[in-house]
Parts: sequence; structure tokens; C-alpha cells
Amino acid sequence: MKISLVAISLIAISNSVYAADPAPTLSVDQEAIVLNETDFRPFTTTWANREVITGYEALINLSGAKDTLIFSTNGEVSAKWFAANFSMVTKLTCNGIPIGMSKVYGQRVNGQSTPAKPMITELRHNVEQCDQLKIELSKEGSLSRQFYTSIQNISFTVSVHGLNNTQGGI
Repeated sequence: MKISLVAISLIAISNSVYAADPAPTLSVDQEAIVLNETDFRPFTTTWANREVITGYEALINLSGAKDTLIFSTNGEVSAKWFAANFSMVTKLTCNGIPIGMSKVYGQRVNGQSTPAKPMITELRHNVEQCDQLKIELSKEGSLSRQFYTSIQNISFTVSVHGLNNTQGGI
């Protein structure tokens, strides 16, 4: 009985670690922030009675939003896989509203993995209410391909710049 309670407590603590970690904060017009794999939480799908990591997501709190913002992200996602090239879809949203998307491929060249390099640069108007960004990285393809594509390294740079209405009509 004691072992069961200890096991349940450990599981509850480990599942709440991500939720307890505060999301990093990015200020508009400030220096870009860099995220790595520890900033991303994996999400899973059940396949063949196993949980398969099919992607990762990270949250970023945004301060100082203006009516018009330029969102810039670029990253590098490295994987170890056992068969062929891999595909990665990156989505950027703000308060659940789509900002941009990128689809890139990691390749196998001479037996070595080359990273996927997602990049999103988008101009958006009427986003003064934007206070939380979400970056979602999804492995694409069949569940078996997703299962055999093991992400080993994530590095992502994010910046947001504001435009004043007096800076011209974009």
C-alpha cells in the first residue's frame, strides 16, 4: 500500500513539473530569447499500446504588445531516426490565434542526420491583446514514422517587434 502511494505521488509530482515551471517572458522590441529542449513539453499519441511522442510545445509570455507586431522565429531540430528523412511542422499562435506555420525536413546525408530548420516571420495587425505565444513542433507522417523519429535537440530563437502607426502604411 505504501509503495502504491509513493508511486502515485511521484507520478503526480512529475506530471506537474511542466505546469509549475513558469513560461519564459519575452518583451516586445527586446532582445530575442532562445529556447531549448528543456523549454518544450512533449505531447503524445497512443500507438500499438504505447505512448508515442508526436510533437513538442512551448509557451512564452509576451509583454508590451502593440497593435501591429512582427513575429520572428527560427530554429534547429535535430533527430535520430532509423529509416529515412523526417518532416516537422512548426506552428506559432498567439492566445490561440494562428500567426504562422513552417514545414521543413531533416535529411539523411551520407549516413548523417542534418537538422530541420523551421523559420517563421509574420506581420500581424490588431494583436494588441497578444500576451502568450505557443510554439508547436509536430512530427509529420505515419505514427510509425513518428515513433522511429527521435528528437534529440531543439534550439529556437523568438523575437517580437512592434510597429507604430506613424511608421508607414504596411
